[in-house]
Amino acid sequence: MSKPHLPPDLTEKLESQNIDQEKLVGQKKLTVMFVDLRGFSIILEKMNAKSVLKILDIYFRMIASIVKEYNGIVDKYIGDGLMAVWGLPEESTADVYKAICTAIEIRTGMFRLLPELVKIGVVPLETGTGIATGLAVAGFVGPPLRRDFTLIGQCINRADRLQSIASNNRVFIDENTKVEILPYSYLIKIPKTSHTTVLPDEEIYEMEGIYEFDMEHDSKRKHPRVKVAKVGGITQLSSKKRKAALIKSISEGGLGIEIHDLEDFTLGVGEEVVIDSKTFGLMSNQEARGLIVRKTELSGGGIFRIKTWDIGIKVLNLSEVIKGKLHKMSLQKNSAGEYLNR
Repeated sequence: MSKPHLPPDLTEKLESQNIDQEKLVGQKKLTVMFVDLRGFSIILEKMNAKSVLKILDIYFRMIASIVKEYNGIVDKYIGDGLMAVWGLPEESTADVYKAICTAIEIRTGMFRLLPELVKIGVVPLETGTGIATGLAVAGFVGPPLRRDFTLIGQCINRADRLQSIASNNRVFIDENTKVEILPYSYLIKIPKTSHTTVLPDEEIYEMEGIYEFDMEHDSKRKHPRVKVAKVGGITQLSSKKRKAALIKSISEGGLGIEIHDLEDFTLGVGEEVVIDSKTFGLMSNQEARGLIVRKTELSGGGIFRIKTWDIGIKVLNLSEVIKGKLHKMSLQKNSAGEYLNR
């Protein structure tokens, strides 16, 4: 009899924690994430097989590295999609939080890859992400020569179906996931009229942002920071020129954004700018005026090593409504932090 086939990430965890494979068998509480590339069929029609596989490899390397960074397991690749799991080989109180952080970081990764892929003629791609939490049965199935590790449960089906209706880099979560992260996150309830054919009897939420727990820096921060990774724009007031930007984080004190050196103007510390985003509900689609107080080039690079800048902006006109939403999350951060670090 051959050895059962396990996801490499799971094998690595078992070996590092000295856990026997048989401990995987049984009912487990899991958080499951499905990510799928949108618009990939267009690439299949226009590019040769070698180029298609190269592009998929670029995306999957990025996504898999983020899953691993947040202690998840890549269970399988499914065409142009991926399934990842938290809760194996053992459950952690931080599983849901880490899955959400992974989904948000993937949005950042997508933003960093776009200009490089566009430069080689690839149309911009988006992701749809679904996350669900619940019980699943774990174990080994198949004939002696090909025994595979498998997971079966409603949470897996829900995550897949949530992914199927998420678009434009959005992250949809189920009720079980929402209950665990509600105190320190910002969610938008999806109207049932918009998902009448997918989980019509269940509540679905869009994950907009989640409080960033950072034991090293939290004590030094005056304001709690919420991770969001939402695409928007930044306008230089002196020239009225605008370029695409990724709103990485928001706090009562300001915004953290990323920009690429692709357009015909640069931004410097001390300049006054306006940030906008039509997809960022936490900002209530309002523009934010502010001053650039930090500009740092991010290390690393991709295909063409296009410069990407991390920029800090002191917001001058953040509304009381937005401040109230952020303050509500900050009130929960201490107890939540203790819970997540158990």
